[in-house]
Amino acid sequence: MPKALVERQQNIRKPLTDLGVANLLFYCDNDDCMSYLLQLGLKDRIDLVYIDPPFHSGERYFHRIDNHSDVAFADVWRSHEYLGMMRSRLGNIWGLLAPTGSIFVHLDWHALHYVKVIMDEIFGPENFRNEIIVKRGRRKNLQYQFKSLDRMHNAFDSILWYSKSKDAKFPLPLVEQSSKSKWMGFWSNVNRPTMRYEIFGYTPERGQWKWSKERAFLAIANYGLYEKEFSSRMSLEEYWELSGRKVEFIRKRNNVKYAEYWIPPKTHKILDNIWLDIEAYNYSTGYPTEKHEQLLERIINLFSRPGNIVADFFCGSGTTLVVAQRLERHWIGCDSSPTAMSVTKKRLGNTKFRLVTL
Repeated sequence: MPKALVERQQNIRKPLTDLGVANLLFYCDNDDCMSYLLQLGLKDRIDLVYIDPPFHSGERYFHRIDNHSDVAFADVWRSHEYLGMMRSRLGNIWGLLAPTGSIFVHLDWHALHYVKVIMDEIFGPENFRNEIIVKRGRRKNLQYQFKSLDRMHNAFDSILWYSKSKDAKFPLPLVEQSSKSKWMGFWSNVNRPTMRYEIFGYTPERGQWKWSKERAFLAIANYGLYEKEFSSRMSLEEYWELSGRKVEFIRKRNNVKYAEYWIPPKTHKILDNIWLDIEAYNYSTGYPTEKHEQLLERIINLFSRPGNIVADFFCGSGTTLVVAQRLERHWIGCDSSPTAMSVTKKRLGNTKFRLVTL
C-alpha cells in the first residue's frame, strides 16, 4: 500500500474539505490516484469531471519553450492497451462521480467511437447526454500544397457528455448573445391535433399552433390592449418593458391565414451541441495539448456550482484546475508527466493545494 495512503487511513470516509484541504494535485498514475480517493471516502462525491485523455493518435508530444523542447507525453499504445486503460479509468470515475454529477470526455476521431461504447457499458446508454462539437482553433489547413487528397482536414474535436443518473437535470445552458425582437409564424408543422383550434376565424387542418389555446388567447388579448390604448404612445418593445417583460403577443397578419407571435429581444441564447464560438486549444504555455480556458469556463460554469468538486485526472497543463480555482470550485488534478506537473504548478502560482505523490 502506498505510504501516503497509510498516512491518511485515519481520514477515510471524510469529504475533501474535511481533510483540511480545498484542492489536491496528484503526481502519479491516475488509476492509483482514483483508488486512493475512493479509499479516502470520496465515492459519489465529485460533482464534475472533465478529462482530456490521450487520443490514441500514435504521436509523441513535446513541450516547447523558446528553442528548448522536452517530451510532454507519448500517446503510443496498442489498441487493446489503450481501451483497457480507458475502461479502468472510466470505471473508477463512475465510482467517484456524485449521483447528480457529469463527466465530459474530450477526444477526437481516433478513439471517440470506441470510448463511447465503453462509456455506454459503464454509465449506461440512458445517461448519454450529448456529443459536443468544438472547433480546434488556430491549426492551419496545410492541404493547399497538394494536388490530391486522401482525406479532409480535421477541424473539430468531440466531447462526450454523460451523467451519473438519467434523472439528473441541469440549468439552461445560456450564453450571451444579443438579438432584436421579431415576429414569427405561429403555425408549426409538428402534427398535434389537440393543438389545433380556431384563431382569427381559421383552424389549421394539419400541423399545430405553437402554444396552448389558453396561452394563445391571452396573448391575442394582450396585443389587442396594446393596439387600442398604447400603440400611439409607445413601441411594442417599450410596452413590453413597461409591463415587466412578461407579456406575450399574437396578432393577425394581413392577407395571411396564419397568425404570428412576437419574440422579444434577447441578451442570451440556449446552447446546442455545436460550440464553434469558442476554441478547444490555447498555446500560452508551450504545452502541446493545452486546452483553452474559454472551453473549461463554459463547462465548469454551466455544469457545476461554486463550492462543488471538479476533477481532471489527465490534467496536462492544468487549465481545468486554473479555471476551477477562479470560479470558486474545489478541484482535484492528476498527471504522471513531470513536464505536466511543472507547467501546472507554474500556472497555479500562489494557489493553495496539497501535492500528493503515490
